[in-house]
Amino acid sequence: MNNDDNRKLYMEPAVRKLLEDRGIREEDLRQVLAVAEGEGRFHSHRTTGHRLAHATPGKVTYWVEYVQEDGGYRIFTAYSHRMKILEGFNMPPRKEGEKVDWICAACDLPLEWAAVKLAYLDETFVADLPACPACQRVLVSEENAVVKMAMAERMLEDK
Repeated sequence: MNNDDNRKLYMEPAVRKLLEDRGIREEDLRQVLAVAEGEGRFHSHRTTGHRLAHATPGKVTYWVEYVQEDGGYRIFTAYSHRMKILEGFNMPPRKEGEKVDWICAACDLPLEWAAVKLAYLDETFVADLPACPACQRVLVSEENAVVKMAMAERMLEDK
C-alpha cells in the first residue's frame, strides 16, 4: 500500500450519502487516488482546479473528483460504470461538442471531443467523449456514467 492510503478524506455529509447510495466505498476512492497521484493519471479542470481520475480495479470503473487539501483529499463526487473504455482507439468525433474545460495532467493538453469505443457484455459501440489528443485518455462525466451509460447497461442486460 502506498503512503496516500492513510491520508484523510474530507467529504460533506451530502457527498457521503451520495457515495453510500451509489455503493462506492472509501476503499474504492483510495484505489482511484493511489493511481491518480502515483502515476499522474488524472484530468485537471481549468477553472476550479479540481482533479478527475478513474481506476478499474475489477469489472467496475470508479471516477473521483477531488482536490488535495490539508495533507488529504477533498472529495466532491464519485461515480462508477461497468462499461470498458477501449482507450487508444479514438477517432474524430461524429459531431462537435461543447468546449471541454479539462486538461490531461500527464500531457498538459486540453481534452478534445473524440469518438471513443466502449464495450459491455458482448457489445461494442462508439460514443463521443472528451479525450486527450496525445495519450487518448478518456473522460466520462458523471452525467454520462450515472444516466446514459447506466441506461445502456440495463438495456444490454435485458436483451
